Parts: sequence; structure tokens; C-alpha cells
Amino acid sequence: MKKATVILLLIIQIALLFVFQNIHALFKKYEEVGVTDLGLLMESMQKLKNMFSVLSMIIGLTLAVTGIYLLFLIKKSKEKPGYEGMPPLHDYLLQLKTSESQLKSIVETQQEKVTQKEELNKHIINNINAAVIFLNASGRIEIFNAEAETLFSQSYANAKNNRLDKILAGFPGLIQFVELHREQKMTGEIASADRIFRTHITPIDQVGVLLIIRDITEEKKREELDRRSGNFIMLGEMTAFLAHEVKNSLGVIYGYTKTIKSESEKTGKISKEILFLTDMMESFLNFSRPVTIDRKEQIDLVALLEKIAAEKGITVDAAGEPVMLENDPALIQSIFSNLILNSKQAGADRVEVTFKKGRDLEIYLKDNGKGIDPKIREKIWYPFFTTKDKGTGMGLPSIRKIINFLKGEIILTDAGPRGAAFKIIFY
Repeated sequence: MKKATVILLLIIQIALLFVFQNIHALFKKYEEVGVTDLGLLMESMQKLKNMFSVLSMIIGLTLAVTGIYLLFLIKKSKEKPGYEGMPPLHDYLLQLKTSESQLKSIVETQQEKVTQKEELNKHIINNINAAVIFLNASGRIEIFNAEAETLFSQSYANAKNNRLDKILAGFPGLIQFVELHREQKMTGEIASADRIFRTHITPIDQVGVLLIIRDITEEKKREELDRRSGNFIMLGEMTAFLAHEVKNSLGVIYGYTKTIKSESEKTGKISKEILFLTDMMESFLNFSRPVTIDRKEQIDLVALLEKIAAEKGITVDAAGEPVMLENDPALIQSIFSNLILNSKQAGADRVEVTFKKGRDLEIYLKDNGKGIDPKIREKIWYPFFTTKDKGTGMGLPSIRKIINFLKGEIILTDAGPRGAAFKIIFY
């Protein structure tokens, strides 16, 4: 029931009660005094009539006011649809609270999804095989992933909010490349601090610069090894025929010297030189042939070196726990046998061998011989180059060829004068 209806009923009840009370009082008065005078009765009836007239006017006025008010409410309800159906305040607050809970749940779900995506992106960035660095618009580091920490020996906590030139101070070439091209998308290979980096620069408008950096030093070394192996193959194909023909010609000459009756000293020297040239051609033919792997097995390098040293009559200091290498045993034995023989021929009686095990295997050999002249440290790898009177000059080139074929590298780290030192790396 509406408020206006209640008010109207109350007014009607009060008016009726007033009327009834007055009528009751009037009739009671007549009972007390008795009605004997007709004029008095008429006068009383006239008063009652007037009273009813007043009451009718009041009730009529009240009804008019109530009607106007009801019309106002109807008009207002038409102007604001849904007003009449509006729930009470308690229900409205309850609906508001429910909506708030639903909105909160939606927000929490979205935040959870955002967090999951952030964790996924972080996981991807930290597990990518490249250094990922992001510089904001002011040039400060915001992202510095795990690979960047390893590559540049800097922690994320130290790199965060620092400038690139401070964190990568040891790599000036890399910093210069980034500063020069940070406004454009660029990819380049930069040599800096004895390393080679492939660097991708991606500027992001009004946000910053994304750097993706990979250390390709070993990759470039492997490319160089493949290039050398290709050169050896080409060299072998070009010279095998020539060496074979020279060897055949020498055989013919040697045969004719044997038919000469005079056994003079000159004939003996000719035969000796022919045999030397034949040995050289045989060595060169062996050098020109491609290297092949017959089988691979686990090789104890310490035990192998001790065995070779005993055969060559030289002391090898390689004490320590076994160092295992999975490779072709014949090729590995050929490498170390030739190296130790070279040390002995250079006057050494002792070779010290040390190992460094990590992602790659590094082997260091140092003898106490007369060493190598620094002026020829690059020439020692050339075929036929030798400082020995009757050397073929094929020892070290053959060693390098085999090591390159096995995806390794040999480097002369110290030429002397108190002995030579070599470093062998198997990648």
C-alpha cells in the first residue's frame, strides 16, 4: 500500500470519527432535555446540516489534494521508468555488494592472467640462448636476463637501472656499435675484447631499445675449422695426382741408378736423395688424403700419454685422475705421438701436460726444449716448412689437419726460448 493511500484513509477515518462523535453528542443532549419544541429541533437539524456541509468540503478538499498528489506520482513514474520497481534500500545495497564481489573476482582473474603471462615471458627470456637487454627511454637497463649475466659477468641486481656503458665497460666495441645504431633496426657482428658478438638492435618507439646479443666466438672458430678442412680437401685433390706422378718418376730414376755399374760416391748420393724425395712425396700424399674415423671410444688421455712417453723415451708429467675423451683412438694417438716426438727432437726430455675440463676440453703441453723462433711461429703450420736438415715439414700440419677434422684447434701459446707450449681444444 502506497503512502498517499494510507494518508487518505487516516483523514477519512478522522473525519468520520469527528462526525460520529458530534452526532452522538447531539442526540444525547436531546435525550437529556427532551425534544418538545419543534423550532429547537429545526435549529438543531440546520446545525447538523451545516456541519455535514463543512465536513463534505473538508473531505472533498482532502480528496482533491490526494488526487493531485497521486497524479504527480504517476507523472513522475512515467518520466523515470523503473522508479516504482526500485527495490528497497537494503536490497539495493545487497545487489551493490554482489556486483562489487563479482567485479573484484574479475579483476583478480585478470591480474592472475597478467601475472602468468609475465612469469611465462620471464621464463622465456631467462632460458633463451642469447643475452637479452632492454634499455628504457632514458638509456637505463630494465631487462638483463640470465644469459646476459653469464656472458658479461654482471648480476641483474647490479645492472638494473644502470647505464649500458657502465655495465659493459669491458666491451667498448659492442657499446660503440649500440650507441651508433640505437635509433635503427640493425644486426651486426662485432669483435670486442677478443670475443665476437652477433648483435640485434630493435628500437621501440618512445619506449626504449631491445638488444639480443649472442657470443659467436666458438661458432666462428668452427667455421674457420670447416674452411681449413675444405682447403685441405681441395689441396689433396689438386696435389694427389702431381705427387703420384713425381713419385713414379723418382722410382724410374732410382731404378736406372741401380743399373749403373760404377758404385761411385755420386751414385750413392743420387740414390739417397731419391729415397728422401720419395719419402716426402709419400708424406704429402698421406697429408692430402681425407681423414676418416674408423670408430669412437672412451680414451684415457693420461694413460695414453704415459704409454707414448715410454715408447719415445721421454718423461711426461700428466699425473692426476683419468681424463676421458670419446674419439677415434688411432687419430688421438697420432696427434700426441707426433707432438711428443717433436719435443724430443727439439732437445726436450720432459713434457708437462695439464687439463682444463668445462664445456670444452682444453689440453696444455709444455716442453723444456730449445723452443721455436717467434719469427716462424705462423710458418710451422705450412706443409713442407721445416728447420730440420732432413725433415719433411709435414708433422705439425698433419697434426693440425687431424685436430681440425675432429672439431678441435691447436694453438702455439709460447714459442720459447725455454721450451714450446701448445694448447689443444676439443669443442
